[in-house]
Amino acid sequence: MVNVLRKYQSTPQRLGWHAVFWVSYASAYIFIYGSFNDSYLEELNWMVTSLPMKIVVVYFTLYFIIPRFFLEKKYVAATLISLVSLLVISILQRFVDFQLYFPLFHPAGLSEPFFYLPKILKIALGIYPVVALASFIKITKHFYNEESKSREYQQQKLEAELNFLKGQVHPHFLFNTLNNLYALTLKKSDASPEVVLKLSELLSFMLYETNSPTVSVSKELNLIENYIALEKIRYDDRLTTSYEVDGDIATGQIPPMLLLPFVENAFKHGTSDSLDKVWVDIKVSVRNNQLLLSVMNSNGVENSEPHEFEYQKGIGLKNVKRRLQLLYGEHYELSINDTDEMYSVQLTLTLDELRNQAEV
Repeated sequence: MVNVLRKYQSTPQRLGWHAVFWVSYASAYIFIYGSFNDSYLEELNWMVTSLPMKIVVVYFTLYFIIPRFFLEKKYVAATLISLVSLLVISILQRFVDFQLYFPLFHPAGLSEPFFYLPKILKIALGIYPVVALASFIKITKHFYNEESKSREYQQQKLEAELNFLKGQVHPHFLFNTLNNLYALTLKKSDASPEVVLKLSELLSFMLYETNSPTVSVSKELNLIENYIALEKIRYDDRLTTSYEVDGDIATGQIPPMLLLPFVENAFKHGTSDSLDKVWVDIKVSVRNNQLLLSVMNSNGVENSEPHEFEYQKGIGLKNVKRRLQLLYGEHYELSINDTDEMYSVQLTLTLDELRNQAEV
């Protein structure tokens, strides 16, 4: 229904453009051919009597031949019908000449035979340029509109995929955080209230910040700090963490929850119960509009719990890799190294090279 209304609303504008086309064509024709022998009046008379037939064949081509044959890739049929229609309209124009143009403006023409092939072909050649020009405009506009629709579809598809990927992060992140809280409550830890407070801050970020295309780097890092605090409470003295931030983090913008999966993965990857001492080292630097993230951790993945290992392989890093590809294209570098002793991630991205913030 909306498309129909738009079509009707644009009809006056379309009629205006069509009128401009025909006035421009007629004026150019009279000026060019009239300048040869200073016969502007003669060319005006000819245009008045020949323009209706040209209009008929042009619109027959635009709204019948092109959509039903040419755009359906029936090129042979389109060519044959175009030639036949051009021949028919030339004969009809010849009839108009004998009934109107010759009696009024060129009586000598009445002495010619009606079916005089050279004259009919000359008329056809005179009509052909305007048909070709109008067809070119029609076909060009069609393919431009199709290309625009294709870009719009790809935009919508990309936006849907990004929203899906971003939405995947939320439940898994919440699930793991609630697991931490559950572990502490089982131990009846005095740190449980602090975990609830940190969790509420994280949930506030997820509810109110992640709907925006971007957030400041400082907000994203604040989210990471809260998550690190939760993990430190959970693992107590068993976990050694190092977290360093360098550079100007106040001005840059980044898609929300883009860095967190790397940090979360480090804790899931490196805090295996098989290790007596576990460590996570996180460094963030923002300089010259480039963000560098380095995450290193002890490696205990071979003995991780099933659901944690599934998270690492299935959703966490795979998700964020895809988001990086969609959002930054070639303007990022991601390096992941996995050894028996250490697991490390190095991410470098240019903050102002986000493809289209409306797509996030």
